[in-house]
Amino acid sequence: MDFKIGDDITEDNKKKNSVVPIIIIVVMAIIIGLIVFFISNAIFGVKEPKEEAPVSTQLSITDENVKILYQYVTYGIKGERNTKFIKEKNVTIDSFTNEEKFYYALQFAQVEDFKVTDKVDEKNRKVYRLYHETVKEYMQRFFGGSVQYSSDISLVYPFSFRINGNNVGYITEVEEDGFDVVFDGLEEDIISSNIVEPYYSELVAAYKEADGTYRLEEKIIYTDVKEEEGIYTVNIFKDYEKTQLIETKENQTKEMLANNPINIENYKDKASTITYHFGLFDKMLYFDSSTITNA
Repeated sequence: MDFKIGDDITEDNKKKNSVVPIIIIVVMAIIIGLIVFFISNAIFGVKEPKEEAPVSTQLSITDENVKILYQYVTYGIKGERNTKFIKEKNVTIDSFTNEEKFYYALQFAQVEDFKVTDKVDEKNRKVYRLYHETVKEYMQRFFGGSVQYSSDISLVYPFSFRINGNNVGYITEVEEDGFDVVFDGLEEDIISSNIVEPYYSELVAAYKEADGTYRLEEKIIYTDVKEEEGIYTVNIFKDYEKTQLIETKENQTKEMLANNPINIENYKDKASTITYHFGLFDKMLYFDSSTITNA
């Protein structure tokens, strides 16, 4: 056998040259595999759930703002709640008559809002001035900045305070800058003498939404009472129209009803819900809408 150094060197080089491409291919395959893995994992991999901001926060029904807002919608002259929100299934600002707008706005009136003038009317009664700016402020407090109303109104309104011993105000618009108001008459708060009230209600929940608005929930039931020779039949309904009966209490005497009065706590699971929504205007909460649901 002939021994040639050159032949050995050539064979070694060939082996080395064939290994290098294989290494490159393997490395490239690993790199491509890793890239595909990370892309696939990013697209299809299990993602940790993002913690969402709470939609609403439940508040105590004794919260100061909650109590104030609930007073807005349960207000009534002479201490007797108005039935607007109790009987109308859907209420918005468009649901109010001009007189109703004054009814709810004037709940905020104070003694100092009525300015003494040097005028007297034909009955020699002192005339006070209630300025348009004050009424507008109270309208917006209840209904928000978009409220529209007519000042061309004559209204008799029993206020919660007295001026010169009287609380009944006779309100008429004047040509100048506000309303003329004459106080004449005293009407005390109404004290119920009903054996059974026409409705029973209770504020049960309040929420502050993520956008700063508020939502209040009130449970309510309605009653119908029939009496014959001192014996009462009480029907309890979930709707104002009295078509959805919850329970009938028969053969009740006045004493029985007094000793075991109707209590909404016993009917909360079947009662209707009035939901009040309050919007934000100039950092103030105002009535936006209400709905009654019978579910």
